[in-house]
Amino acid sequence: MTEFGIRLKELREAAKLTQQQLADKAGVSQRAVSHWEQGLREPSWSNAKSLADALGVDCTAFEKRATRTSRTKRGRPAK
Repeated sequence: MTEFGIRLKELREAAKLTQQQLADKAGVSQRAVSHWEQGLREPSWSNAKSLADALGVDCTAFEKRATRTSRTKRGRPAK
């Protein structure tokens, strides 16, 4: 995850939105939101602005340091 991806996920979870809900509000695909959160891609300026508007935050919210720095493990939890 990139710093942007971690911060995007924090803001989305704080807004109590799923990736699909955020994607619908921002006018992008759920896959795009997933890729941004995972750090596989970075959004264009217009998409970053749409994300901020959908989350009800200013674009500078993405610049703030993410509180979660560890990488979230994917898949099923260990037994």
